[in-house]
Amino acid sequence: MHGPTPATLTRTRICPDCDGFATAAITSGVRHDDGSRVLLRVDCRVCHGTGSVPLRPRLTTADLEVAA
Repeated sequence: MHGPTPATLTRTRICPDCDGFATAAITSGVRHDDGSRVLLRVDCRVCHGTGSVPLRPRLTTADLEVAA
């Protein structure tokens, strides 16, 4: 089984809201007829279930001079 790709190699960073755990399974307390639980799968609002977000562009000295 392959491990996750490090964020530094893909020009992305781990989502700051979910820390890379993008989808949570939450039990509703109800059971199916076969006895298994009904689960709600909820994705992170920021990364939409991917676990990573794009890197922001770095500021250069030219950008800082324009801002001043």
